[in-house]
Amino acid sequence: MLAFSDACERNKAPILEVLRGAFAKARTVLEIGSGTGQHVVFFAAELPQIRWHPSDTAEHLTDLRARITAEGSGNIAAPVVLDVRAHPWSLTQADGVFSANTLHIMSWEAVKEFFCGVGRILNLSGVLAVYG
Repeated sequence: MLAFSDACERNKAPILEVLRGAFAKARTVLEIGSGTGQHVVFFAAELPQIRWHPSDTAEHLTDLRARITAEGSGNIAAPVVLDVRAHPWSLTQADGVFSANTLHIMSWEAVKEFFCGVGRILNLSGVLAVYG
């Protein structure tokens, strides 16, 4: 049985409507804190022009991989371990970064590292979209 988040199911459609505009020119998007994978699978199906790069901390990768294997599309890269405090990050350049319901559960040091890391990989015209 796949890990499931009721909150992801409730908010994925409204978030998608914002991402359609925010990531209109994006071709590569890093998702930080992909969790159950529900968001990345849904967004990848709805925004097939984008190559999605899901990531999470090591303890969440098994559930994330299971969802992508079961429901994912061809525009989702293999999920990677990403601890925002570790550098360098595995993805070195992106047009967009998305994260949902992560910053409020990170330590203050991790939040600062999140923004530093995003600043290093995001293209000058890139977009950071944060939910939650």
